[in-house]
Amino acid sequence: MYIIEDMTHVMIFVKDYNEALDFYTNKLGFVKVTDVIPTPGWRFLSVAPKGQGTEIILHMPNATIEGEAETQMETELIGKTPALMFKVDDCKKTCDELRSKGVMIIEEPFSAPYGIQALIVDLYGNPLWLIEHPK
Repeated sequence: MYIIEDMTHVMIFVKDYNEALDFYTNKLGFVKVTDVIPTPGWRFLSVAPKGQGTEIILHMPNATIEGEAETQMETELIGKTPALMFKVDDCKKTCDELRSKGVMIIEEPFSAPYGIQALIVDLYGNPLWLIEHPK
C-alpha cells in the first residue's frame, strides 16, 4: 500500500516574483530556498521559514508557458490562497514586529482553545495565520 509521506511544497500565486520575494524574506524573515529559471520565461522560486522543510512556491501566472486558460484561472486565485498557518513563540511580539515592517494585521492576537492566534495577509491578501501554542 502506498501512503502520502510528507508535504514538501505549497503554492501561492503572485503578481510579481521580486516583490513577493522581498515581502516573504525581508518582512516575514523567510529564506529563499530555490530560485532557478529552468526554461526561458519560467522562474521556479520558493521560500520557507528558517529551518522549515515545507517550501512555499511563489508562482507568477505566465501565458507563454501555461496557456491562456490556465493563466486566467491562476490570476484569479491571486490573494485567494487557502490559509497557511505558522507556529510562533510569541504571537503579540511577532505581530508588533511585523506591523513595524508594514505587514497588515487583519485580526490582532486573540485567545483560542489551542493557543493565541492572529491573522496577517501577504501583499496580495493571501491569509497567513500565526499560532502560539500554550507553553
